[in-house]
Amino acid sequence: MLAGSRMLVMHFTADAVGVPATNATAQSISAPMVVTEHEETRAKTELGAAQKDTARELSAKLASLKGIVWVGVALFLFGLASLFDPPLKLIIDSVITRAAILASGLALMVLPVGNELLILAGVGAALGLWLFAHRHG
Repeated sequence: MLAGSRMLVMHFTADAVGVPATNATAQSISAPMVVTEHEETRAKTELGAAQKDTARELSAKLASLKGIVWVGVALFLFGLASLFDPPLKLIIDSVITRAAILASGLALMVLPVGNELLILAGVGAALGLWLFAHRHG
């Protein structure tokens, strides 16, 4: 650098949010001097909450409901078959009853975990009352 030339000195920092900021100053140099460049890189790691593992959570819920889910699937398929199969239409003659069987099977498949026997008894009682009321009402 030549004597009498101007040199611009810049200092970069990061503010509280992490955005680079600078305070630039200009200095006059009267004699030649050695310029040393220094580059510094800093890495920062923050530990936080991990992402939610929805797939494993769902599979754990389905594994705990395995028996009741299969009962629900069977009931749902029976109701679906009774909508279209002529011999089953003779056994269950009402479209509303077939829809109630479908809804009961669907309820057993998607209800939350816990009290599986109570849920199964409730669906069975509701379906039984529905069939009794429809046949004898």
